[in-house]
Amino acid sequence: MDINGLNLSDEDLRIIANTSQFYEALLVAMREAQALPERMSWKTVSGADYLYEWRREAGQPKSRGRRSAETEALFSRFTSERVAADERIASISARMASSLAQYRALRLPQIMELPARILRELDLRGDLGVNLIVVGTNAFAAYEIEARERFARGLDETEDFDLGWCRGASIALQPAEVRTGRLVGSPLFSALKRVDSSFRLNKARPYQAINNNGYEVELLTAPSVMKTLSASEVFSTAAIPEQEWLLLGRPLRHVVCARDGTPAPLVVPDPRWMGLHKLWLAKKPTRRADKKDKDARQGELLLSAVARKMTPAYPMDVDFVLSLPAELLDEFNAWAARNKFVPGKTGARQWW
Repeated sequence: MDINGLNLSDEDLRIIANTSQFYEALLVAMREAQALPERMSWKTVSGADYLYEWRREAGQPKSRGRRSAETEALFSRFTSERVAADERIASISARMASSLAQYRALRLPQIMELPARILRELDLRGDLGVNLIVVGTNAFAAYEIEARERFARGLDETEDFDLGWCRGASIALQPAEVRTGRLVGSPLFSALKRVDSSFRLNKARPYQAINNNGYEVELLTAPSVMKTLSASEVFSTAAIPEQEWLLLGRPLRHVVCARDGTPAPLVVPDPRWMGLHKLWLAKKPTRRADKKDKDARQGELLLSAVARKMTPAYPMDVDFVLSLPAELLDEFNAWAARNKFVPGKTGARQWW
């Protein structure tokens, strides 16, 4: 297997960085706009004018009171804030669209349109990296950017979308008191319905949602974070021991382009643990046979990319090797033997 990929050029990296910068600025602007009512208007009831507001998640408009100096000022303030917010969003969106067009033309790491829409919705709601991380094939676009190399070409296509529950784990991006607070409802299912109302739970696989086109989204949960699921979570997820490995180390975040030219934020597990997890999955007896070869190739290429291009941020040194559970230590030793890799001392160069 050829482990060497195509290096991203300085121009590629500049466009990737610009796309990320514009997206993160747009996310801030969108969240600020989301804090405002979607609209406000006056309504005459029994001969008197009342100010009503409509919000994104509310089913019915809410009255803010009868027309008065106070409600007039509230309406005026809302109008000016809404105009300013819309102008910020339009300005940033225009610059981001130009950057995304360049990104797409250069065929830099991409994912499909629907998972990109789901990820933007989760990010806007504050769930991405806090409650959920991307744990399947879609994660490899982020790993390619981190490695500054196209090493997974041909292995980044997928017709399903796997998300791991991470609330309460050490890798989650919020303080512990926020992570461990109890939730209401299902963050993932709510986002899915917002993106595509045809999503429904698969009765045969209650950890999976499926839409009218047969696109599957799965919620995978490690035993240690089962307790942080909402009491009203609609997905029925079984504890999957091997998901624990994907909650270790240091996750990474990158913004990529979707096939339709829209942005897609990705928060993905530590690439070392993901690579070993993929190699282990390829040998799991209950793993679908049609996925095992892809798992093995992804794991092999990802670990090699980590060793060549992702240190010292993700060292595969003696300390890392000593932290591995027995199942993954076997996979690491086999991979190291195939690739003539010798773990160095902590902080030392590890690949030769």
